[in-house]
Amino acid sequence: MKTEKPEQLVLDSMKGLPPQALAEVADFAEFLKQRGRKRRSLAGTLSELSRAEEAHLEEEFRDYDKRYPTE
Repeated sequence: MKTEKPEQLVLDSMKGLPPQALAEVADFAEFLKQRGRKRRSLAGTLSELSRAEEAHLEEEFRDYDKRYPTE
């Protein structure tokens, strides 16, 4: 089993590939980069939604005891 770094393994594997195959490798690498950016973006969006939801709930329950007193 090789103990090379993944980057070197990829580079070594690409040696001798025809141009069309290299283009596919480049497309796939770009896809992986974009997917990573989308995941980070989604996490940020979910975080914002959580804050928005928290603010909404705080507003909804403001003065709850006064509006809905218990006997």
